[in-house]
Amino acid sequence: MADSYGFLFTAGDDNRTVVDSEFTRMSTLYKGAYVANESSGASSLTLFPAAITTQEQPLVFIRPNSASGIIGMSNLEILGAPGGWTGFRVRRFNDYTIQPAGRWFVANFVTQPLATYGARFWSAAASPIFDSASPPAIFVRSSNTWTYTGSGQTGQGLSITYFSAPFNLEEDEYFMINNFVMSAIAGTSGVGTREIAAMWDYPARLLKIGLITNSGNTVATGLTVMVGKTIQ
Repeated sequence: MADSYGFLFTAGDDNRTVVDSEFTRMSTLYKGAYVANESSGASSLTLFPAAITTQEQPLVFIRPNSASGIIGMSNLEILGAPGGWTGFRVRRFNDYTIQPAGRWFVANFVTQPLATYGARFWSAAASPIFDSASPPAIFVRSSNTWTYTGSGQTGQGLSITYFSAPFNLEEDEYFMINNFVMSAIAGTSGVGTREIAAMWDYPARLLKIGLITNSGNTVATGLTVMVGKTIQ
């Protein structure tokens, strides 16, 4: 928030900072639709229109299309490396879950100089920190209240532990996948193969995850679900 000099604009309802001449807001960089276009419809590969050149990983949000069954959001990947993030991948969990399809946007705490008319601010380092044609993105809620629901083995013989949590998305809300790309901790040793399988049981309004390891079951998780939206 700007201190004594510069420009500050806040929302009237909750005094939330909307524009600040000193600090970059979270901005929407690209958006679109993702479809099942790989592996006979079991996987969806989305490439950004241009590489995102930040060192930190951009935040990728997806909104699976509403469906009458369980939506697979598994084996999530954000593609690229620091300085060149190129896209993301979503796969379904198994043959019984719905193929990946929906809407997406990618955001970060940078902005792009897009506006022909409007307003634009730069930092002291001459980096653009606000552009009126770059839509803001905001987090609207988060949760990490999980219920342990059981365990078993995958077809490859790995241990899998299941958790579920109440989950619902409004039509303009999106699910951030970055947390679900991160490795899970396997048991108390913290070693071995670790993978997160995510599924949205749309009719039951439950988000389900399976923590897959090769070194025993995981009985607790602190994984946080982040929900956001882009402001048009």
